[in-house]
Amino acid sequence: MATVEKSSLSSEFSSLLSNTLTSLGQERLFNIAFVFTVETGFIPTSLAEKFNSTDSNIKLAKMIKSQPLNSFWYKNNENFHAELVMSNQLCHLIGISIGDSLILTLTHSNISKCINFEADETISCENIESLFDLSLKFKNLVSVPIKCAILEITVGQYPSLCGLPEELIPYILAELEPSDLNALMKSCKKIYHLVINNRLILKKLRLNRYKKYQ
Repeated sequence: MATVEKSSLSSEFSSLLSNTLTSLGQERLFNIAFVFTVETGFIPTSLAEKFNSTDSNIKLAKMIKSQPLNSFWYKNNENFHAELVMSNQLCHLIGISIGDSLILTLTHSNISKCINFEADETISCENIESLFDLSLKFKNLVSVPIKCAILEITVGQYPSLCGLPEELIPYILAELEPSDLNALMKSCKKIYHLVINNRLILKKLRLNRYKKYQ
């Protein structure tokens, strides 16, 4: 199973997460989980027809930021629900209120993963390090396992590098020769955006360019 390593959030998702801090209590908890789920590559059903699966999830973050976050989910009493798609498969993000905590579950068909978000876990959300840790915890336990399970079912329908979990693609790209990587970037819009938004790959390209002219 894929495991997400700690990395910096893109500026687009950092900005989107800052919008969650304007909400309070369990709505804030659900909004944060919603953003982490979207960052993993899940698409709100209301945007599914407007968003091409080959587009970068950076573009998706910008589309979501243009609307209030609570327009993508609904609340019933103290419980929350959002519908998302991954590889055309319908998924549900559900938040069930229990005291000061929120039980968050991401489901697809008969597969589900859950996590408990405590209210005090997000007290220091203004601190970017706490967001890294919360993102890492949620993705490793919830969104990435569901994403991998869906891709195991649908990968035959999308047999390409872009069919892999987006968290894994940069590790593959980092192994390519600069000339091969440049060619790949020119042939695929999603790969292009993944590269220009990944500081480690860009650093490697600049280092190789520097060595070439020494």
